[in-house]
Amino acid sequence: MKNLINLRYSLAFGTALLAPVAQAEITANVAIQSDYVWRGVSQNLSDPSIQGGFDYANDSGFYAGVWGASVDFGGVESTEMDLYAGWGMEFENGVGLDLGLIEYTYHGGDNADDSNFTEAYIGVSYSGFSAYYYAGDEFDDLVEVSYGYDFESGFSIATAYGDYDAYSYYTFGVSTEVEGIGLDLSYWDTDISLGDLGGDQNSFDLVDGRVVFTISKEF
Repeated sequence: MKNLINLRYSLAFGTALLAPVAQAEITANVAIQSDYVWRGVSQNLSDPSIQGGFDYANDSGFYAGVWGASVDFGGVESTEMDLYAGWGMEFENGVGLDLGLIEYTYHGGDNADDSNFTEAYIGVSYSGFSAYYYAGDEFDDLVEVSYGYDFESGFSIATAYGDYDAYSYYTFGVSTEVEGIGLDLSYWDTDISLGDLGGDQNSFDLVDGRVVFTISKEF
């Protein structure tokens, strides 16, 4: 499973899905992150992660894709591979609707697939605001709200807050593009305390506040 300390796309993922699709196309993306943080929790023992994927979308609003990342939970997992499909559209009144399914899979050892799980999601958006509801077969249901704004200067800001029954998390960051290269600097934190983890300092290091730098390219 995504390492939620036994209590797991990113803000950019949800925002992108709600954008209107002009035509059928296939795109690719690659990124390097200083730490792969998913819903406030490090997925790579606070080390850098290499990531990339492919996306397909057409003018009906249907999309599908595959995305992978290097992960390390202190066990046998070494690669996460996510498969997803859904439908998203922005209507004439500016309201966006998005729904779909994600299958999270893990590879790298004989028992890595024991960590696989599935989530269904539905989201709505309007004027930079969005709200998502996730329901999975492994963790508590999740509600996440977010806001993003693009400045004329070429910089964008984004923030999100997510709430599980077990814990909540938040993030905010700023991003831009230079010569076709995406740059993002974000801060993540959770309300998980060391006491919640039984005094396990190693586990706490994966959920405490951190700054994450991402460099990415889309093709």
